[in-house]
Amino acid sequence: MKYEFNSRLFLFASVVCLGVLQISVSYLLSAEKQTSSKRVNYKLVSNLQEIKDPSPAPGFTLPDLERGKVSLKDFRGKLLILNFWASWCVPCREEMPAMERLYQKYRDQGFVILGVNLKDDKKSAIAFVKELKITFPIAFDPAGEVGLLYGAWGLPATYLIDTKGIALARAWGPADWFSPGARELIEALLDAKNDPSKY
Repeated sequence: MKYEFNSRLFLFASVVCLGVLQISVSYLLSAEKQTSSKRVNYKLVSNLQEIKDPSPAPGFTLPDLERGKVSLKDFRGKLLILNFWASWCVPCREEMPAMERLYQKYRDQGFVILGVNLKDDKKSAIAFVKELKITFPIAFDPAGEVGLLYGAWGLPATYLIDTKGIALARAWGPADWFSPGARELIEALLDAKNDPSKY
């Protein structure tokens, strides 16, 4: 009888200990995730603001430069800068060369830029792309419907979107996308791409 009582007590104590251990591990993993998410500093790029409650970026399909179609979902698995611009936009012209340099530096590491030309004359937009020697993908939003969906009322407007299609941060106005801070941010996000707990 005493042996049966001791084995029940031992079993009860074991179950309690395992429960406490599981709660402790869950808490530590959660705390680590919160701490590591602070490793990505979006303020490294001027005008860039972290989205406090990240959610999936709105999906879309638009015509591209090659007379085909491009969809947001085509870039799943890659870190994406989604940039809304127009050929008449002076700040767009100023920031595009830095974006091109950023694209060239990280394109082989799972990074891509999609430039969405917004409510623009297509011939002017194509001339702009050729003049600035832009090689990253370009899409056209002639009616401005996708721009409206993203709240791109002023140009340029830029979003950082993770590998799962989640919008992480946005910038209103131009930024130096090849500054040391911008490169540090992209490298941190590419590192997080391989370790999602760092977002």
